[in-house]
Amino acid sequence: MLSSSRFAVFARAGLLPGALVLATVAGLGSYCEANDEAVLAWLFGGVLAAGPVPALPLYLHGYGHLLAAAYGALPGVPWLGLLLGALLGAATGLWFAVLEQLLRPHLRPGPLVLALVAFFGVAWLEHWLWFSHARVPLLLAGGAVLFTAQRPGRWGPLLLALGALGAAWLVRPSLAVVGAAAAVPAAVLLAHGWRRAAPALAGAALLLAAATGAAALRQTPAAAQAQAHDAFFARVLDFEQLRPAPRTAADSLGTAAVGLWLLGDATAVNDALATRAYRFDAGEFFGRTVPAKLALRAGLLARDYFPVLLALGALAGGVARRRGPGQGPAWGFWLVQLGFVGALAVLAGGFKLPPRLALPLLDYWLLANLLFWLEAPGAGAIGAGPRAFVPTGRRWAAALALAVGALYAAKTGHRRLVLGQERARHERALAELAARTAGRVCVLAGTTDLLKSLSPFQAYNLGPGPVLSLSGWAAPGAAQRALCRALTGAPGQAEALRRLARAPTGRVAWVLAAPEAAWLNAAARRGPPAQRWVLRPGPALAADSSLRFYYAGAPGAPGAPGAPGAPGAPRGRPASKQ
Repeated sequence: MLSSSRFAVFARAGLLPGALVLATVAGLGSYCEANDEAVLAWLFGGVLAAGPVPALPLYLHGYGHLLAAAYGALPGVPWLGLLLGALLGAATGLWFAVLEQLLRPHLRPGPLVLALVAFFGVAWLEHWLWFSHARVPLLLAGGAVLFTAQRPGRWGPLLLALGALGAAWLVRPSLAVVGAAAAVPAAVLLAHGWRRAAPALAGAALLLAAATGAAALRQTPAAAQAQAHDAFFARVLDFEQLRPAPRTAADSLGTAAVGLWLLGDATAVNDALATRAYRFDAGEFFGRTVPAKLALRAGLLARDYFPVLLALGALAGGVARRRGPGQGPAWGFWLVQLGFVGALAVLAGGFKLPPRLALPLLDYWLLANLLFWLEAPGAGAIGAGPRAFVPTGRRWAAALALAVGALYAAKTGHRRLVLGQERARHERALAELAARTAGRVCVLAGTTDLLKSLSPFQAYNLGPGPVLSLSGWAAPGAAQRALCRALTGAPGQAEALRRLARAPTGRVAWVLAAPEAAWLNAAARRGPPAQRWVLRPGPALAADSSLRFYYAGAPGAPGAPGAPGAPGAPRGRPASKQ
């Protein structure tokens, strides 16, 4: 039949999603959800380091050397975005291959294409519109498990899936594990039973366990310390599990630094501070923090993903109705519902549930419920056999689907407008920074928001000259310590900043937000009077008034008129955005 010919299958599972991805990126654009992608690209490209960084403790294991070499050879190419885009494209292909084979027996070619397009529009488009490296391992690892589970007993799909799973693990190991685990219910249903799914699940588990074990054995003390620091910062800044309880003035300075994401000054933020100045208050956390986080996230989920949530409810209702008189869905169905609800609640309340994690989990839940619905009657009785689509109230269902789709399309258009405006503002600010700091040492703090909403498929930089970023998760890393040594010979950030503050006029451009500048001034007052320094505010950025140039010098000394951004200061060459 035409609908099941090889070319028709390839067109629906390969060409169709490829065309939808290209239409999304070209028509709506692609915007970085967080600042992580730009920071990673600048580390691998040597913008935030003394040179290209080939390895990071937490991200992109195995890809770092390749990316560092690529950026060293052609720095104007967005290599990280292209790599992540290729991997996300592979995940898209795996998912659509699974969906196409699943729906093919139930739908004619035209409705089948419409169903695939609808799935992309409401459950997949955001992965490309709101780009994040975190989505890649979540979707690629689970997609690999689903693909091989749907094709049990075949070595080709199994080897392909294991390769994809390994590629996902290299991006972010913990998220690859989460993605593979979230795919288990749908994988069992696709394979029509635990026994037939066992090779796929066992292969995935063995590969992930072996890779994680090998990484643990090869982990250096420095990498282990970086992971411990990252876990601590996450508990404070992301999960809100630990509250500051400073005992001394030094503790107050350190906790203020953590709150501002100024994490690189080891004299203020260190292991002793983590042990002494933070505490876990169970009553406060479970009594107030968790309920507040759950209420906030529930509202955001309903606002952002109402088509997926409505589809989940409709499928669950369909499974319940199809069980027959006096029967409810089997325990397997309710166990899966409870599992996904519990996982989302635990992540939202106890940890963090950003969109880059929420929608992938909803996608796995949606696929599992679709499989249960196709298996009804006998939901949960794996292998009972699929049942063809026999919708009741077909016209009303179609009208409701069109209304929901139109509302979601309007919401997506509004999101694209907001993201586009944000990108334009951030690109103007980066261009101004590049023009006014070119050729100087550029010290940044409080500027990480400028890296959000940028295009992952475009290379950005701040022109010639080293960049020392004091804010964000990369600040305490080995790459910044090496940059401090290269710039000043100092072993740490605090001494490096003191030396930069006393550098000749015009050599260093300080671009800071007011809270970060106030903290740096407080930190600079530590130590003997002869070593103290101060930052004085200068002109604000035209593109972002929350950021200012500052002049550094000894206490009591006037601001240097020739400092960057001051009247008469050399302006540098135009923005360097590649």
